[in-house]
Amino acid sequence: MSYSSYGRIRAFFLLLVLVILTTATLSGCQVNDPPDSKIDSDIEIVSKELIEVPGQNPNIDIYKLFYKSDDIKVLAYLTVPKAPGKYPLVVHLHGGYALERKELSHNNDFGFTFGFKYMSDEVVYLYPLYRGYLESDGHVQGIAENTRDADNAIKVAISTGRVKPDSVYLLGASMGGGVALRLASERQDVKAVVGLSPFVGWDVNLRWLDEHPDVTSPEIVEENRKLAEYVRFGLINVNPESKGDYSILDRIPDIQAPVLLLQGTADESLIWQTVQDFADDMEEAGKTVKLVLYPDGNHGLDDMYEDQRNQEVMQWLHTYGLPKSFVLQ
Repeated sequence: MSYSSYGRIRAFFLLLVLVILTTATLSGCQVNDPPDSKIDSDIEIVSKELIEVPGQNPNIDIYKLFYKSDDIKVLAYLTVPKAPGKYPLVVHLHGGYALERKELSHNNDFGFTFGFKYMSDEVVYLYPLYRGYLESDGHVQGIAENTRDADNAIKVAISTGRVKPDSVYLLGASMGGGVALRLASERQDVKAVVGLSPFVGWDVNLRWLDEHPDVTSPEIVEENRKLAEYVRFGLINVNPESKGDYSILDRIPDIQAPVLLLQGTADESLIWQTVQDFADDMEEAGKTVKLVLYPDGNHGLDDMYEDQRNQEVMQWLHTYGLPKSFVLQ
C-alpha cells in the first residue's frame, strides 16, 4: 500500500485566515543583522532581505529570509516594528499536508498570500513556510518536521534582539494547529496558543476511528479511515520508533500555555469530534483549555462565524498579554 494512492490530503490544510490576506508585489535589498543579534550555533541564516509591499504599514519593516532547518533551506517572512524596543512575537502557522509527500516540492496547492499591509506595529510577526512549500527547499513532510522548521524560525526571530522574552504567541490553522500544539509542548516561552480547525494528531484520529467503526459519514470520515490505516500499518508498525512523529496526545503533560481551540461542526476537512476529544483530554490533565464549537461552521470558520472567530481570538490573546491595541482585521 502506498500513501500516494490516496491522492492529496484535503483533510488538514488551510492558510491562516485570522487576517485579511492580499497578494503583494515584493521588492527588496540585502540587509545585515543588528550588532546585538545572537542566534543558536545550530541555526544558519542564509539570507535576509528587506522588502516593501504597496500600502504596507509604514511603521514596520518586512523581511524575507531563508534559514537552515535540518540543513534544508526554509523560507520565512518577518515583520518588525520600526520603533525601538522589544515586542511580543506572534507566529502564524499555516496549514498543509499532514503526512510526507515526497513528490511535492515548492508546493503552493493552497494559494498562499500574505496580508502585510494589515500587520500591526505592536508585535513582531513571523510566517515560517515549512520545507516543501513555496520557495523552501526539500519536499513536503509531516507535523514533526514542520514543527522543527517553525521552532528554528522562532530562534531566528529571537536572534534579531527585538522579541520580548517569554512572549511567544502561536496561531495555527488546520495542520498548523498541530504544529502549534507540538511547539507549545517543547517551548517554555509560549504565552498562549490558538488552534483554528486544528489537526490534533494521528493518535487522536486513530482512537476516534477505532471507537466509531460503524460511522461512515460525512465523507471525511472514510477518507481519514483509509489514511489512518496507512499511518498505522504503513508507517508506525514498520518503524515503531517513529510513533511520536504522528502524535500529540503524549505531549499534553508538557503543554503549559493556555490553549484556545475553535472548531466548526460542519468541517469538511477533518473529523470535528477529534478536536473535542483532544480538548477533553487537556481538561482531564488539568490544562487551561477552551473549546468553542460553531454549529455548521466550516473548516477555518471563514463563513458566518468569521467575526465571532476573530473576536474570540483577540479576547484570548489580550487576556494573556498582547496589547489591547492589537486587533485582527
